[in-house]
Amino acid sequence: MLKDDPQITDLDLDAYVDGQLADAQKSEVEAHLSRHPEAASRVMRDLSLYRDLRRALAPPPMPRPLLGAARRLVLARRRDARLRRMLRVVPGALLVGLGWLAHAGLGPLSVKEGLASAPTPPLVTAALSAHEVSLLRAAMSSQPGITELDPDELRAATGIRLPGFDPAWRVRDAQVFPSPQGPGVEILFDAPDLGQVSHFAVRTGSFDVTLPRLIETPGQGIAWFQIGETAHVLIAGADRADRLLDASQALSDTLY
Repeated sequence: MLKDDPQITDLDLDAYVDGQLADAQKSEVEAHLSRHPEAASRVMRDLSLYRDLRRALAPPPMPRPLLGAARRLVLARRRDARLRRMLRVVPGALLVGLGWLAHAGLGPLSVKEGLASAPTPPLVTAALSAHEVSLLRAAMSSQPGITELDPDELRAATGIRLPGFDPAWRVRDAQVFPSPQGPGVEILFDAPDLGQVSHFAVRTGSFDVTLPRLIETPGQGIAWFQIGETAHVLIAGADRADRLLDASQALSDTLY
């Protein structure tokens, strides 16, 4: 079992990249990586190579029209399954539902986790709040937007390293936004392939490397990933979900 830095060897780092460590060992290696930037850089490079190898060995991607049809079929089956469950438990569901509404409310920033493949990370909720504020500011003539970014100044103030954005993305506004995880950076773009898209970045307080993941919501596409201690969330229209995931992948590649 890993105890301290001298006992964390290259074999341990390789096992971390291969996903062969238990949770306790993984935590110790991540603590080691947070104290040793060179080792963390090597691990992130290895993870990137592992991802590229997995992508190279994967079968050819499904054509876009078929992918859209498959997505609609999956969503339809999910709706049918939920409907069948609701019909069996309507009386109880009404009571439980009323209690849930009283407790949680119906705010516009709620993420419906039933449509996602995993519980929504808290940082996504913070990103949705920042996104809504950005859209509100963009619609107000009395709130001028910031159209020039200074990544070095933002990093010095927040400790957040921004990815390399596509030069074709036009900045409409940028602000430091408070969140439960600490100050985050919220940027609103006009992008040729995504329309209006926002990028929210915040330091999570823990080291991790998470490949881009897509969260499905009725009105928005949300993609998030984490490199080191900083997590990144992109939000765009629900009809741009596939392209949003591709954009997240491209942004994460600039941080290795």
